[in-house]
Amino acid sequence: MHILTTTTSNQSLKIVPRSDVSNPTLTITDKSKRKDSNVTVTKTDDGDYMVLTGSFSLVEGNTYSFRVKDGSTEIYRGLIMCTDQTDLDKYFINQNEYTSNQDYDNEFIVL
Repeated sequence: MHILTTTTSNQSLKIVPRSDVSNPTLTITDKSKRKDSNVTVTKTDDGDYMVLTGSFSLVEGNTYSFRVKDGSTEIYRGLIMCTDQTDLDKYFINQNEYTSNQDYDNEFIVL
C-alpha cells in the first residue's frame, strides 16, 4: 500500500511494473464513491523502480485503488491510503474522532 497526503503539490509513487513503458497512464478509483479519475504523471526511473510523479486530489482517510496502463495493457495495480499523519508507525485510523466522557459522577440507582 502506498501512502500519500492531501497536498495538491507533486507526490510520487514508486512501483515495479510488469513492463517498462515510456508514457504510462494512471487511473485512480475512490473506493468509497467508486469514481474514477485520470491523473497526469511524469515517469522517471530509480534503479529497477518506476517513479510516477503527479498532483493528486485526495481526501484524508480515504482509500483508493490505482491502475497504471500502457495503452490498454495494465502493467501495475495498487492501493493508496491518504493521510496527513506523519508518524506512520503509530498510525491511528480514528485519530481525533473519539472523545471520552469526563462528566460522569459515578452514581447509580438501586431499585
